Amino acid sequence: MIDELNEAIKDYNTRWQKLTERSTDKEFFAALKPVAVGWKTADREEYNRLCTELHDQADQIIETWMNGRWVAKLHLKDTKLNGDIEIIKIMQRRPGSTDEPGLDHLDFYSPDVVQAETVLRKETDIKWTRESNDVIEGYDWISVWFEGTEAKLKSDTVLDIIMAELNDLNSRIKEK
Repeated sequence: MIDELNEAIKDYNTRWQKLTERSTDKEFFAALKPVAVGWKTADREEYNRLCTELHDQADQIIETWMNGRWVAKLHLKDTKLNGDIEIIKIMQRRPGSTDEPGLDHLDFYSPDVVQAETVLRKETDIKWTRESNDVIEGYDWISVWFEGTEAKLKSDTVLDIIMAELNDLNSRIKEK
């Protein structure tokens, strides 16, 4: 699976480079740091197989039930993927979705999402949307769509979101 991820990231990076080259603010796009890869599975069986395959290569694994499907976030303990990526998100397709399995997106750390939005407003040739997750209040990001894939520009890493989810759950348990 690691080889397949690396090959998919390599292909993604080629497409990302093309986006960067045609952008008006090349420095902004070139400076974004990839921090996680999102890999979509066709069904629960494939999801379980990939999680099992990657299990021994991870030192942290968190699974979350979100939007009617399971999402696993794995931190690689001794390996980094292309681009120094250490986090893999294995996601079941949402119910009713016909999205293709495989590399779905990369998460890029962008501490200033407002700046990212300002930069993207000047880009007339780049499709992007501001999105949010209804699971965690105040958690939003920018999705950049290009050549059949997506980049998610986030001011939080997956680990920040996991901590927020666990803190929220912990608070609800304590309040009972």
